[in-house]
Amino acid sequence: MSLDKAARHNEEARKHLERTKGRLADGRAAIERLRESIDDTNRHIESMSEWIDESGRLLEEDRRRRDDDADAS
Repeated sequence: MSLDKAARHNEEARKHLERTKGRLADGRAAIERLRESIDDTNRHIESMSEWIDESGRLLEEDRRRRDDDADAS
């Protein structure tokens, strides 16, 4: 293989590695964005679960109060 041909192959390999590193960095950034989105979704679900539990507790208290009022009448 001539020196020029070897140099061209090395340059092509270098460019390929640069593109591959760029795609890898883009992929890592996309994964990080997905993880952040998942974390946001999990926090939202946890918040909604707490709200549902609190609403259920308040409804149960209201039912008991109404039952107590009906029994007292």
